Amino acid sequence: MIEMLVLAFIAGFVLFRLYVTLGRRTGAEREVRPAPAQGPLAPDVPIAKPAPAGLAGVAGEGIAAVIRADPSFDPDFFAAGAKSAYEMIIGAFAKGDRDTLQGLLTPRVFDSYAAAITAREATGDAGPELVRLKSAEIADAAMQGDIARVTVKFEAELAEGAIGVRDAREKWTFERDVRSPDPNWRLARVTAA
Repeated sequence: MIEMLVLAFIAGFVLFRLYVTLGRRTGAEREVRPAPAQGPLAPDVPIAKPAPAGLAGVAGEGIAAVIRADPSFDPDFFAAGAKSAYEMIIGAFAKGDRDTLQGLLTPRVFDSYAAAITAREATGDAGPELVRLKSAEIADAAMQGDIARVTVKFEAELAEGAIGVRDAREKWTFERDVRSPDPNWRLARVTAA
């Protein structure tokens, strides 16, 4: 009987020590890290950011498609850049600065602008000057193959010689090959808004 009590006491002591020790960190354990994601959330697959809440419908869906193709695309940064491009293009067109325009326009649009500058120079007319850019907002976006296209609706006041100041409402479509290392967008189309 004494042997049973001694064995029970030893077993109780061992169980007590296990109970006290288990669950404690001693600092020698490895850090617990989650297993790598599998399937669509694998680390090498970019996770697309959702389109901004202010862009709904076709523009929002198009922006989401552009972001999926180019995860670095930021609609707010793009809109700010589009405003700057608008001012630069209007200014270069007014001055007849073909060199500046060539870097900002697609070849087809550049040819059209160059022809208009040549015709204007022949008559001695002045080009339009930007008085005030009232607004610029993304109106549409889409992916066509590897080409991203984003359309921005501009409202501005332009001064045009004898005509005076007029309101201009235009939609400018910028495009970029998302595979290209060149981050610059080029003006590909201008239509009335």
